[in-house]
Amino acid sequence: MNKFPKKERLSSKIDIEELFKSKNTFTQDKIKVYWNENSSNTEQVSVLFSVPKKIVSLATKRNKIKRLLKESYRINKNILQKTGKEIRIAFVYLCTETPNFNSIEEKIKLILQRLNNQI
Repeated sequence: MNKFPKKERLSSKIDIEELFKSKNTFTQDKIKVYWNENSSNTEQVSVLFSVPKKIVSLATKRNKIKRLLKESYRINKNILQKTGKEIRIAFVYLCTETPNFNSIEEKIKLILQRLNNQI
């Protein structure tokens, strides 16, 4: 079943700082992706979604974009292969216009396939 429980959300400030300091980053269709992997006992994927206030100033639009990103990730997260490592991913949306769900879903699919190749 495709759920997005709280344990899959990246919320620790220390983990977020480490993630943004890591050199593992790429941009795919105006979505910047930061990722890093830790070799630990847990085989878990933690995800963060961000829409900068400088790019999209209205909070309602930012929240809508984040909801679209989360939903498209939730549906397509099974594309990521299990590696036996803890993986942290941050999606940062870098476009001013509000997209529709189909375009976001296609971008997320491409990003997850690219992450599979790099991990």
